[in-house]
This record gives sequence, structure tokens and C-alpha cells, in this order.
Amino acid sequence: MFRRYTPFLAIVLSFVAQIATAAPGISVFFIGNSLTSANNLPEVFRQFAAGSSLHAQIEVHSTTPGGAFFCDHWKRGEAIALLHQYHPSFLVLQGQSTEPLFSPQNFSYYAGLFKAEADRLGTATVLFSTWARPTGDSYYKEPSSGGSPAEMQLRLNSAYAALAQNLHVKLAPIGVAWESAHGTAPAIQLLDGTQHPSVAGTYLAAAVLFRTLFSTLTATSSYYGPLTKETALTLQRIADSVPVPYN
Repeated sequence: MFRRYTPFLAIVLSFVAQIATAAPGISVFFIGNSLTSANNLPEVFRQFAAGSSLHAQIEVHSTTPGGAFFCDHWKRGEAIALLHQYHPSFLVLQGQSTEPLFSPQNFSYYAGLFKAEADRLGTATVLFSTWARPTGDSYYKEPSSGGSPAEMQLRLNSAYAALAQNLHVKLAPIGVAWESAHGTAPAIQLLDGTQHPSVAGTYLAAAVLFRTLFSTLTATSSYYGPLTKETALTLQRIADSVPVPYN
């Protein structure tokens, strides 16, 4: 008789495990700028997670003043005050688009200060690796850019990966995912004509963040936002193809 009910028991235990994984109380606090606020990435991430197989119910908060560097956030004090107020499960740090290359010392130093403060609260820190600016952007006149989108992306990837390793934090390799999308789905426009993401770009960022925060192998969700199902599923597959380091 017992063997008869073993498959049923396995199903029940699996269901209980899923509920535990998606238990309430998960919260994410985003510190960034317009790259995060464009298209309301925190809300897209929340809905992506809710539509996933985890059915994760997440509370999201953010502080994203335009053009803000990590040092700006730290010196203003608002981000730290909100970090203590929200006491989130995860802190997502997104630097100004040129910050890791134009001001690498401050980039590393202030990210380290935020990580140390998050550690005191028991909050896990995640670095949001960004993408290169569009062709023709005036920043490419600066030597630190590398002179082209391809070189800038390589430098950004390297800067964020090195910082994640040094701080022993999770890295959401969103810039790497954008590189992959340019190669495998070039018809999907990830930028809105500036350095800011299109709706598709924000969706891809949310998918990579989902994989990173939940340490899952796949970024699958029934939430497609304003995108077509075909485009959303293509972006999910791209997010799945990117190696995500789980520190």
C-alpha cells in the first residue's frame, strides 16, 4: 500500500518545496539611475518573477535619480536610509553607464561601502552589469571608453566581474546577455535610441536578474509585458544561455 502512494507523496513534497522557495517576505531594493528606472525595471522584474514557475511574490523598491554614480547615492544619504528602512532580501547595485571605466576607483570603493552596509543587515548584494552606449555616442571620444561599443562592452564586463569577485557578491551579467542578443537576435532593439533600454532591453535585464537572484538554470515566465510572446520567449532563451556566476 505504501509504495502505491509514493508518487503522490513525491508530488506533494515537490509542491511544498516550491511554496517554500516562493515564500512571502522576499524584497529587492534597487540602487541605480535611469537605466533602472526606464520602463520601470523593478516592476517588470516583480511581474516576471510572479509569472515564473516559482510564483514568487516580491516586494520591490528603488532609488534611481538620473545619472547618479554610486558616490552620489552614498553622499546624499537617501539610499542608505532607505536600505535600513526596507531591510531587503537583496540589494541590486547598478552603476552609472560610464562609471566603471571613467571613475573605476570610486566605482569600486562606494560599491564596497554599500555592500558592507548590506552585510550588516543580512542583505545579499547583487551587481547589475550594464551595457555599452550606442554607436556615435560622444563618450567614445574618451580614451576610457575604448572607442567603440564592442570595446566598451568588454571593459564593462571585465570591470563588473572583477568587482563581483573582489566583493564576493552575485553578478547579474546583463551586459553579456545584451552581447548575446546582438548576435543571435539582431532584429530585437534593446536600446530606445539613446543609452537607455527599450522595453525589450528592460525585459531581458529582468530575466537575467531573475536567474541571478533565484540561482535558477532557466528564466521562464508567463509574463510577457507589452512584448509579443515570440519576442519575450526569445529573450528568455537568451537569458538562459548566459553563464551566471553564483557567488
